[in-house]
Amino acid sequence: MHMLKRLKDFKNSFFTINQTELTPFSKLLMTLFFFTTLWLIAAGIGSSVHQSTPPDQKFGYTCTYFANTKHLKITDFEKKRHLHKTFGTAQTCQKLKTAYQNILNDIHIQSEIEQIRLLEQKKARLQRQISQLEKEYSTMLLEKIGNQPQDKSILHANADNALKKLSALRTQGAALQQRIVQKKDLMNYPKLQTFVKLLDRLSDSVKRQYAKERKFYRLRMSAQVFAFVIPIWLLFYALYRYLHQRRKYIFAQLSFYVASAAALYGLVELIHLIYSIIPRVFLAKIIAFFTSHNMIIVLNILGIFLFLGIFGLIIHKVQKNHEKNRAKKDTRILNVKRGSCYNCAAPRKDTDEFCAFCGADLKTECPSCKAKIYRYTLFCTSCGKKVE
Repeated sequence: MHMLKRLKDFKNSFFTINQTELTPFSKLLMTLFFFTTLWLIAAGIGSSVHQSTPPDQKFGYTCTYFANTKHLKITDFEKKRHLHKTFGTAQTCQKLKTAYQNILNDIHIQSEIEQIRLLEQKKARLQRQISQLEKEYSTMLLEKIGNQPQDKSILHANADNALKKLSALRTQGAALQQRIVQKKDLMNYPKLQTFVKLLDRLSDSVKRQYAKERKFYRLRMSAQVFAFVIPIWLLFYALYRYLHQRRKYIFAQLSFYVASAAALYGLVELIHLIYSIIPRVFLAKIIAFFTSHNMIIVLNILGIFLFLGIFGLIIHKVQKNHEKNRAKKDTRILNVKRGSCYNCAAPRKDTDEFCAFCGADLKTECPSCKAKIYRYTLFCTSCGKKVE
């Protein structure tokens, strides 16, 4: 209940200016302004982050695939796979891409790949025939052992003929397999040899650079986000304090909204950064433990409590600061009401312009009639209008 009360107070303070609650239309405008600010900051963060190339764009899928593949297959170089589009922009990947495209444009290699496809299809059909004939041959042997008459057999061939045909098919299959193996040998193609040698020379470099990019990309992205939102927060929070001191409360509140939006994005990015530097093995073990014990709900509840604690502390701090400022203002109003200095409560005279004990500027101008009035008075003593 205490937390709900604080949330309600924070909500009220969000739409209260100089202890005066805004009208519904003003609340709507303030809300639109806040969400527009969120959108503008998000767009700015997006533009800032997009200046840094992601690791998967520098080192594309095909580049890392070749770097991590120990045994290349000739079918990896089939032109219709379109792998040349996903090499990445890194210099090492571009070198591999050039060699790869030379292979794709080689008519002889592409013809050999197509022949391998046809030979494998023929081998598959031959294997199905062999399997079917082996089943029939087994049945023939059973009939032969059982002295089944030939005219009553369910098959149209005898065991001897089936065995000869089976032997011929197996010989044909072995010859097909030998041709396929020969055509799949990368060393039979000069351009493939060149690619393999280049890959042997660059693969370690690609893996090392890619791991480095992935390791520091999150830090660079977070640094770019913080470099964008921290100056906004500092600028508009300082503007909020400046305008609030000069009693430009509406503009001060708008500046506070901008500072709050920047702080919100900074908080989210900080959570992302903390999550990224926590050892993934440790997180994986925690998740695996709760999963193995069918306790996913406990993991979700812990996550909710974590965010509740973080946002609860932030709201508590903001609300406490707001209440402190409001109490300070109430004290100053009370000091003026008692005929004392608003800042230190020391006695003052009507002719005093500054406090004799703290040096505070005691008077200001009425926004309506420009008459001199004491600071923190609620109404002007000359025109009677309320002082905002």
